[in-house]
Amino acid sequence: MGFKGKLPCILIIFFTAGCVPRRIIVDHPQLISTYYFEKQIASFREKDSLTHPERRKLLKLEVEFAYGFILEEADRLFAEDYHQGLERAGDAYSLLKDAVKIGTLNLTEKYPEFEEWLSGKENIILFEQDDIYELYWLAAAYGGAIRASRGNPFELIQLPRVGKLLKAALRLDAGWNHGALYSAMISYTATRSDLVGDALIDSVNKYYELAVSSSDSMDAGPFVSFAENIDKKFQHKSEFIRKLEYVSGMNINQDQDLRLGNIIAQERAKWLLTKTDEYFFE
Repeated sequence: MGFKGKLPCILIIFFTAGCVPRRIIVDHPQLISTYYFEKQIASFREKDSLTHPERRKLLKLEVEFAYGFILEEADRLFAEDYHQGLERAGDAYSLLKDAVKIGTLNLTEKYPEFEEWLSGKENIILFEQDDIYELYWLAAAYGGAIRASRGNPFELIQLPRVGKLLKAALRLDAGWNHGALYSAMISYTATRSDLVGDALIDSVNKYYELAVSSSDSMDAGPFVSFAENIDKKFQHKSEFIRKLEYVSGMNINQDQDLRLGNIIAQERAKWLLTKTDEYFFE
């Protein structure tokens, strides 16, 4: 009973120290979601009003939780229990839609014309360096909502907003956060309907190389994203395996800022490798 009561605090310490035990994340994701993300999110939602910094934290928490845990779980469930997978994707969708509202509110408070700009009705906003945080996490929230919606047409038409937000952030600081913007552009570019064949591969490859260079190959995300979005689609089996095996063998302790994301990406790489025979026809 005593240990159970202390567990939330222990997990919070691990997270803030950047040293979450890998086996807790991999073997017990429910502990992480319950004792860290869900409790943190609930603590913010219990407040009557939130400050700008608090909304920033909540925006990031909701996107990380939805992407890194709920959608990862949903992807694995679809093969075993489609309806349960849909239910978990719906849970992620609700969080991500809330994150969209939060990110939009933060930027609209600073730039009243922000929503007009985002919808294409306002031509120019002179964003500042500090805005990259909101631009990035709002783009991630929109992108996550599209993915979680499982092809909802209303969400699919929001895709240009993802690109607009990311490009605005890139103009401010392209190498921000170990190339996180380049990594996000891999996924965004791969979903563009106006790019096909070699043009699509070349465009995604540009951002892939920039992302890998910006993190000195220490961010697992670009490798997994390229393998899943390009190598799988174009049946580049050897490249798919090479990238995912590289990620599977990465030392995820090289950079503490990237550690949690790398653990999640590494586990996804291992899972994708088990699906190789399903993805490739040769």
